[in-house]
Amino acid sequence: RFETSLAGVLQRGGHFSLLAGRRAFDALVCPTSTGCRSFFFRRASSLTKASLAMSLQEVKVVNEALLESVVELINCSEATAKNIKDGLLKFNNLLITSAPSAEVLETLAEKDFPRSMVQQIQWHQDHPPVVGLALQILARCAGAAEKLSSFYLRAGALEAAIVVMDRHPKHGGLQNAALFLLRSLVKDSAAARQAVSNGAVDRVLAALALCLKGREVQYSGLVALRYMLEAGYPNRWQDSLKTVRANIQETTLQAKVTHQSDEGIHKVADQVLALVMPRFKEVLCWHFQSGWCRLGPKCTYAHGLEELRSVGRGKASGKGYFRGAFAGGA
Repeated sequence: RFETSLAGVLQRGGHFSLLAGRRAFDALVCPTSTGCRSFFFRRASSLTKASLAMSLQEVKVVNEALLESVVELINCSEATAKNIKDGLLKFNNLLITSAPSAEVLETLAEKDFPRSMVQQIQWHQDHPPVVGLALQILARCAGAAEKLSSFYLRAGALEAAIVVMDRHPKHGGLQNAALFLLRSLVKDSAAARQAVSNGAVDRVLAALALCLKGREVQYSGLVALRYMLEAGYPNRWQDSLKTVRANIQETTLQAKVTHQSDEGIHKVADQVLALVMPRFKEVLCWHFQSGWCRLGPKCTYAHGLEELRSVGRGKASGKGYFRGAFAGGA
């Protein structure tokens, strides 16, 4: 009788809740019965995994009930890495196919979800599929609105991304997922300054050099660099970046060479270069006008009027964005 009633409550409407199960248990057995209560928790924990897998398969939208299910799964002491990976995979796919409302995302951020996801990254460092999915979910939730990033910062999402990049320096997939999260967080200027202070620039440059042919790695890394550079001007902490300016220039120019036909990468690369190179694309290239420039995408002069940037800081007329933030020479 107990198991039948419990299963019925846990699987109501394709969604289960441990809270509902606990209430059913309290109504069925004496609250002071420690042995029965212990049996319930063991039984509920085993039912959790099967019920959650079913409910995540059936649900079509990201709502508060689904979020409760995900939190219950990742906090379940008996859930294995495979259980968590399967649940996170379904949840991540839902975030991609059916974007949740702003209200749902705000509710998610205000609850224990950010901290729980960061804990999964910490607990499953040796299980790249779980870590990668957790990073992607954090990125999609934190990046949906700039005001939400503070919740994820307080939960330690920025530090978690940097730790993953350090722990798995040769794992292109995890580097990509960590850059995706970093790019989502540093949209906020305070987060960008914190990222620079934590050494994120060096990690991003290392990832870009490792995964030169990876389009998503290059794009996310360059976007993260742009946010961090923009947030720094004209604060003094940006002076410390002058020591790596040459590395930023070379890595960014190499991305343009490797992805010559990718307009998106070229655009964000030009935005980064304009922040570290004075007079970038402000003058037409004489060699290009004469018929050929041996530097090609690495040339810092404009190849045509469409690349020519306006002189002075501010909005540019070409593909670029801002004039250089550094006052020194190239």
